[in-house]
Amino acid sequence: MKSLLVVAFIVCTSAVAFAQQTDLQNEPFPIQNTVDTTVSPIPEPLFLLSEGGIKKELSTDELGKLTITQIASVELILDSESLKEYGEKGRNGVMIISLVED
Repeated sequence: MKSLLVVAFIVCTSAVAFAQQTDLQNEPFPIQNTVDTTVSPIPEPLFLLSEGGIKKELSTDELGKLTITQIASVELILDSESLKEYGEKGRNGVMIISLVED
């Protein structure tokens, strides 16, 4: 379960990082003689739990408590038009986790 969420998280953050970098590809960069060894933190998406048609924000601690048998589907939202609904919190993408209905 956790590995599925980790993979989904990595895919979401990689897609956001790629989208942000494509804007920079057209700009020329000066040649540097040194290697930058700083590591930027990975931007975290907004996690939403969808249960019975109701969506609520989910913390990373709550996310870690879910089991794979509880999850019906995971949806990643990355396009800017869809993200307008989630405002500033959704700027790094939105991961909607739908639970299995009993």
